[in-house]
Amino acid sequence: MRILFLMNDEGSPPGVLGEETRALSHTTSVLVPYKGISYDLSLPGTVPTSADGFDGLVVLGGAMSILDEKNYPFIDQTRKLFHAFYQADKPVMGVCFGAQLLADAHGGSVRKLGHTEWGFLSQTWSPSIAQDPLLKDSPPDLPLMQWHGDTFDLPTEAVPLSARADCPSQAFRFGEINWGFQFHLEMDQPTLMKWADLRAEELGCDVEAMRKEMRLAIRTYHDGQAQFARTVMRRWLDVCAQKSVELAGSIMS
Repeated sequence: MRILFLMNDEGSPPGVLGEETRALSHTTSVLVPYKGISYDLSLPGTVPTSADGFDGLVVLGGAMSILDEKNYPFIDQTRKLFHAFYQADKPVMGVCFGAQLLADAHGGSVRKLGHTEWGFLSQTWSPSIAQDPLLKDSPPDLPLMQWHGDTFDLPTEAVPLSARADCPSQAFRFGEINWGFQFHLEMDQPTLMKWADLRAEELGCDVEAMRKEMRLAIRTYHDGQAQFARTVMRRWLDVCAQKSVELAGSIMS
């Protein structure tokens, strides 16, 4: 299978999600549309206009906000691509900014959170995960990495899957095969250390202290998060494979 990854910040790569995709011998096509960069020689560095040729779409995080859409033409292009995948009945995963954009594309609304969620923060899973193909059996109160200052209201028909008291929209499913995750389940350890430097710069605090804090957080939480991320990605790729077979069958019949 061929999975399209849209990176909306070079500091937010596919990480563990990309690793798991390649480990299962699938192709990753990674684009960075906000900079016009393509890591797939067969594609330009712009947002594709259709789902043709892909079995699934992952839209990753970014430092920009949908609320500043006029400055980022790729945002509406990505919104349209979400609709193209929905119409093609192909699976989608949105992470952080990608989750906000997925919600927006299907009728939700993005707004300022009023504070910044940062660090490994515990999730409160909804009872509906018991029937969810990706999140069933998720560990209770699992701490997952966050860094965002925007949030979103869910589309009317979305199924809420996780929440936090001061940021309720954490995970949702729209339809049967579109998932949005506010948390950064994709994070690998090198990226987390880079984020520690960026967070220290943002706060104007001591870099070494922030690095020390992050190293401790990695030792405490990252193994659990990475295991969770790999499980979710394997299950999502299974959904992609099932849909690919169904779509091929409908073409043959």
